[in-house]
Amino acid sequence: MVFEVNDYHELVDLLRKHPEWREELRRLLLSEDFLALPQEVRELSRVVRELAEAQKRSEERLTRLEQTVAELAEAQKRSEERLTRLEQTVAELAEAQKRSEERLTRLEQTVAELAEAQKRTEQAVAELAEAQKRTEERLTRVEIAQARTDERLTRLEQRVDRLAYEMGGLKAAFGATLEEEAASVVEFVLRHKGYRLLGDAVNLRLNGEVDVALRVEDAQGQQYSVLVESKARLSRRDVQAWVQRMRSAGWQKRLSKAGFPPPYLVYVFAIRADVGAREAVAEHGIGLLRGEGEMIAPTGSIG
Repeated sequence: MVFEVNDYHELVDLLRKHPEWREELRRLLLSEDFLALPQEVRELSRVVRELAEAQKRSEERLTRLEQTVAELAEAQKRSEERLTRLEQTVAELAEAQKRSEERLTRLEQTVAELAEAQKRTEQAVAELAEAQKRTEERLTRVEIAQARTDERLTRLEQRVDRLAYEMGGLKAAFGATLEEEAASVVEFVLRHKGYRLLGDAVNLRLNGEVDVALRVEDAQGQQYSVLVESKARLSRRDVQAWVQRMRSAGWQKRLSKAGFPPPYLVYVFAIRADVGAREAVAEHGIGLLRGEGEMIAPTGSIG
């Protein structure tokens, strides 16, 4: 009879349904020697299973231990990193301490220098106090001398006042003489040039003095007002100011109202005229008179 696969499966199903058959089948399949194995072998199997279970637990504990060791290693690594940073911080603190000591050394040196400077200052103050004392003594002497000087100055001012009074009279006399000289020269020049004088030369005071003013007529019957500014010493500025005044419409209006209408023959009279004054006279086309006569003739009239 052939035992097929299907028969095997049916046998397994029957053994599952009838557990009591398994012992009978075991006796049939196993030898008497195997069945006679001592109880110690079964006990050994149990011990082996327990050892295997204990090994499994040991491996689990070892795994946890390894994990703990890894965590400790990581913590040690972090501790070393912290220790490295701490060492670095300590080194930085040591460097900062070194710099602080250097600054303290410099500060102590500065304090010593300040103390020395203070000592010198106190000495200088003492010297200044002594100098101040000497200065006050000198000032007292100066005040006494100043009082004497004030007295002398008062007397000198009195003498100057008298001199100014005398000079004022002299200046007035000189001014009148200068204007009279200018009038005399201009009358002589105009007659010599063929002008007919229509009246005497006069002095005008029209909110701005005209030293010499007179009316003349040329050979063709054209009448002019002749105006002269006189200076002891003539400068370019004097000439420019005189020409500017003569070209002013307001000034000409006042002259006309005083009886001296345009056109104008304009002169300056000077005892001494510098180079700039002569150049300005030529530039503006007016005439220059001196004691010896007409030095520069007017190139035309104004107004």
